[in-house]
Amino acid sequence: MKRNEKTAEDIIRRYSRNDKDFRGVTVQADDLSKRRLVGVNFEGATLLECNFERSVLSRSSFKAAVLRDANFKNADLSNSDLTGADFRGANLRSANLNGADLRWANLEGVDLSRSNISGAKFDGANLKKANLKDTNPGRLWWKANLEEARLDNTILPDGTVFGAAVKTVSED
Repeated sequence: MKRNEKTAEDIIRRYSRNDKDFRGVTVQADDLSKRRLVGVNFEGATLLECNFERSVLSRSSFKAAVLRDANFKNADLSNSDLTGADFRGANLRSANLNGADLRWANLEGVDLSRSNISGAKFDGANLKKANLKDTNPGRLWWKANLEEARLDNTILPDGTVFGAAVKTVSED
């Protein structure tokens, strides 16, 4: 195992000793689900295919982290720094991203459906083909790349529900 390669067990053991600094570590396809890791620092880390489902990660830093294909379903990432993180292929369904900093994050194709993203910062974020169904995006997402994003039933800042078109009967 290389110096920066860690396992979920290594992370949990160090965190239990109040060590929250995991900058630059690499963890591959490991299970960190249902863990309380408040204030953990994964800045610049590579956490490919890791499972964080139902974990509490509030006030943490994943700045410039590679989180491809990771599972954050029902995770609490509130008030976390996710600036420049690469979430491609990740699952953020029903995650709490309230107050999270997602500026310049790559969320292309990410499932954010049913997530709490109010108050999150999306300046410069790539949300191409992202699923934002049933989310409230808050008020600072307007600079994000929403090209081809799925916005069905998303509540926009002005209260408009995107995609809630009135069905009409076509005449033959």
